[in-house]
Amino acid sequence: MSCVAGGEPVTFLSASRGMCRACRRMVRVRYVARGHRVFLERTCPEHGVGRALVAESVGWYLAAMQRGSSSRPPPRSFPKRAECPHDCGPCSFHAQACHLPVVSITNACDLRCPICFTYNRADRTYFMSRDEFVRQLDFVIEASGGVDLINITGGEPTSHPQLFDLIEAARRTGIGRVTLNTNGLRLARELDMVERLAELGAYVVLSLDTLDPRISFRMHGRDIVAEKLRALELLDRFGVQTTLLMVLAGGVNEGELGRLIDILLERSFIRSLTIQTMTYTGRGGGTFRPREHIPVDGVTRRVEEASGGRIRQRDFLPLPSAHPLCYSVAYFVADGRGGARSLLGVLDRSLLERHLTRGYLLDAGAELEEALRLAIDRVWSEGDDPGLLKTMKDVLGRVFPPGETLDRHERQRRAEQAVKTVYVHSHMDEDTYEIGRAMRCPDQVPVDGEKLIGACNYNLFYRQNDERFWVEAGVVGKAEVQGPP
Repeated sequence: MSCVAGGEPVTFLSASRGMCRACRRMVRVRYVARGHRVFLERTCPEHGVGRALVAESVGWYLAAMQRGSSSRPPPRSFPKRAECPHDCGPCSFHAQACHLPVVSITNACDLRCPICFTYNRADRTYFMSRDEFVRQLDFVIEASGGVDLINITGGEPTSHPQLFDLIEAARRTGIGRVTLNTNGLRLARELDMVERLAELGAYVVLSLDTLDPRISFRMHGRDIVAEKLRALELLDRFGVQTTLLMVLAGGVNEGELGRLIDILLERSFIRSLTIQTMTYTGRGGGTFRPREHIPVDGVTRRVEEASGGRIRQRDFLPLPSAHPLCYSVAYFVADGRGGARSLLGVLDRSLLERHLTRGYLLDAGAELEEALRLAIDRVWSEGDDPGLLKTMKDVLGRVFPPGETLDRHERQRRAEQAVKTVYVHSHMDEDTYEIGRAMRCPDQVPVDGEKLIGACNYNLFYRQNDERFWVEAGVVGKAEVQGPP
């Protein structure tokens, strides 16, 4: 249904349920195209109409929504007893198994970032015990059937006194790899910690939003650029496999994208760059300004511009195991000198989509092996880039070595030695929350060893019930931290 309002065409696309930012109640929402952009509009009986941008291009939105998904119902779920999202566990209506369990092992943190959505409580420090951690892992494996990776976070997880014991406990059958979120400040100070992470084979997800001291102060409360660069130096020295995690805040640090892309493409120990759009919710994010939502296609457009066309918007594809407004991914062969060649230039898009149905990492099986062999033959016959041909042969020999049998996790590790990945991840906040996206969430938080709750549902509806990571508004004490001057 279309009409004209305020001089621009308006087209109704779909209806659902969402959230009112003012009262946080579930309300009616609808996706609407206004001109060439798409918005999520919510109507609250008490607080009126609100609107948030969810796609810069209606063409991109329609194409993304029409692509096939790979929903895989959770192996274990609970009967639906209440309206979504008030009965997560997951309930029988949840459409996606857990692909990325996110475990917060502490609420301690040495930063009080103005962009942070959680309360890291200085007045009530919490460290998850090894027994509790193992219980969470047991449940995750039972409820999911096993995962390619698990993410350990906080707070700041490097502050946990038993961190290495927990990482060792997570190195078990049913978990492909252990990833550790960190602000990097302790890594910058403690060489021994970085060396031990390398010995354990842990992957580090290093928060890196800016290399500008002024922007660092605005986003993190102080200048921590030097510490970030020192952490990168040590991670490189010890060969720790690293993901850069950038929170992209509209109108704040968009100019940093180019430098972070350069670091990704030029540094061999960095496996991927994850760009998370700013989530305007929680302790800091709820009041952070300006509140400029950048949708997934807005990020990929900015990546193309910031990279000078080395990474193009058309190189990205929606992650099949998630909602297209939540995740997009692109794969590249990097030459180590800042250049990149998209895998979509040598492998079929539908093949890549099929091999991403189980999670975030390519499933390097027999079909992918055959596709690589055919691609090598095609590149050779066409006289294409000799460097690309050599890299592809190296990848084939390393991932599918003659006479060796490797499990899927080892093949994944070997494949990514020559492949760089860019993920775009858009969390939901009060303005953008919509239950259709929530029902397809593969990022899930284990709670009490008996539930798995989608990450955005947890952040918006369940975290407030956990005193370890939340303080009610108006409570004054050490946990109440003011923003930067």
